[in-house]
Amino acid sequence: MRVVIVRLGAFGDIIHTLPLAADLAAVGHEVGWLCEDRWAGLVDGSPAVSRIHRWPRKALRHAGVWRSAPLLRPLARELRSARYDVVIDAQGLAKSAVAALLTGAPHRIAHARPRARELTWLLPAERTPCTAPHVIDQQRALGGPLGGGAGPWRFPLPAWSAERGRMAGWLSDHGLHRPWMMNVGAGWPTKVWPLARQQAFAAACRDQGIPLVVVWGGPEERQVAEQVVAHGGILAPPTTLPELAGLLAGAGVVISGDTGPLHMALAVGVPAVGLFGPVPAERNGPKGPGYRCLQAPGAAWERRDVSKVDMGAITVEQVLAAVRDCLVGR
Repeated sequence: MRVVIVRLGAFGDIIHTLPLAADLAAVGHEVGWLCEDRWAGLVDGSPAVSRIHRWPRKALRHAGVWRSAPLLRPLARELRSARYDVVIDAQGLAKSAVAALLTGAPHRIAHARPRARELTWLLPAERTPCTAPHVIDQQRALGGPLGGGAGPWRFPLPAWSAERGRMAGWLSDHGLHRPWMMNVGAGWPTKVWPLARQQAFAAACRDQGIPLVVVWGGPEERQVAEQVVAHGGILAPPTTLPELAGLLAGAGVVISGDTGPLHMALAVGVPAVGLFGPVPAERNGPKGPGYRCLQAPGAAWERRDVSKVDMGAITVEQVLAAVRDCLVGR
């Protein structure tokens, strides 16, 4: 059958949904994917995904609700021309529900409550209950009605051979072999390890002779990263998403909050330590040999108020110990 997955964003969420695509392709389905244009590079070229459809996020935001129809008509025509038999709403929001309707697929699979939000549970669909604790397993459950969902997690990323080669060259030029890498930012302020902790970690690595690459994304995070490398480590180069995957693939271990680079580390098979606060590590964290998660106390699902999530409760000593556990476990 022809199946299209609707998971519009964001970075880490798309990584978490890739095993669903792998499951569907493994049992013989032809898989399409509808995602925001800024994240399309994460799946474009995936061996499990035969066709990518791009949701014009920025254009729709500028157009507003009442002027969005002309932007969506070409996308709807493109989706309907693909003649999908099934659409899987792997997001469970009003926006993804609208996107699923645009496909014209006669059969719709979606999450049951509480994963289905914003009244989307009122729309007709085959609902899969949210019983698994981890988000990846919740996403894979959506493929159950189509015969998917068995076996270990698989992340069918594109090959990105050129990008991996460039990043391997950058590491070689700097005399780095399997350095530790620390990502400084996250989408929610409450997921970020405080700057003072990051600086102290960089200083500890410097004092112990451990090579550290400080990873960032966007101008604001670069400023933070520059403040970190003043205490130790080397600043990572600017990267595209494929180049970021190539850079992380060359790491000995990745240290990051609950955000895209942490989940990318899992997808490329690199050991990692996840620093968690408002979202439970049991739900989002990497697991298996070579992976450890540390959980800070605070308000669950708090996005912005950093006073309500104590990420500083995670100490440098705890992270160093977790890294060493990862490397021993590997």
